[in-house]
Amino acid sequence: MKKCISTIWSLIFFTSALSAQDKPIVYEADDEITWAGVDRAGDLLIVLKSGEVQKINKEGKKLGSHKFSAPPTLLDPLDGAQAFHFSRQEKVYGALSSDLANATSIALNPAFAISPWLVAPALHELWILDASDFSLKKTKLRSTAIAFETSIKHLPEAQIEDFISLREYQNYIFILDKGSGIHVFNNLGKYLKTLGERNISYFSFIGEELYYLKGNELVLIDLYTDEQRKLHVPMECQFAFLLDENLFAINRRQVTVIGFKP
Repeated sequence: MKKCISTIWSLIFFTSALSAQDKPIVYEADDEITWAGVDRAGDLLIVLKSGEVQKINKEGKKLGSHKFSAPPTLLDPLDGAQAFHFSRQEKVYGALSSDLANATSIALNPAFAISPWLVAPALHELWILDASDFSLKKTKLRSTAIAFETSIKHLPEAQIEDFISLREYQNYIFILDKGSGIHVFNNLGKYLKTLGERNISYFSFIGEELYYLKGNELVLIDLYTDEQRKLHVPMECQFAFLLDENLFAINRRQVTVIGFKP
């Protein structure tokens, strides 16, 4: 009888622990969240309207923060050891340490671009989108000279104001154009194709798939076959990011971590 009671209590404890583990974790931000992204370590970076950048793990714990005078034009979370930031207004770029406590700031060489609209990191180099002539440029020699540049004027109905993100991933370059989708280039700056659709506000990657949020669904596109699939997101949000077994759902001032398998 005692053994039976002990077994019942063990099952109750196990069920309670499982329910607690599956319960969503909520993190409340100090201000409105204007942008978000995940690094390769699986931590979330959010940019607040105040200019503060915060890092949050999947347990909903804040790992660090850094306050800029204004939100960065572009933030790339990178690998978790550091993050990249660029300010169009100040024409500077730099790195944030893993805990966001320390930041470097480097003035972009004015010889590289007359009007640098977006600047993103490559390995020891930079990708630069120049608004003055609609060109995409890459630096060389550890960002001390321009290696090559290519015109992107041929993109359909391109308006520079619609170009809101620039990122390198798996030797491809991606430019988010709110007017038509996500333009894909090879590592020599040659245009390959446009993925997605109009009015995408952000995109991210998991493995060999690019994804973005449309309504209450994540649209995933294979980078090599263009095959698409969709995943339902269990709550309304502005941004949603996939991990192996979790989902970050971000809405205004709130980050929700949900158990989720893509």
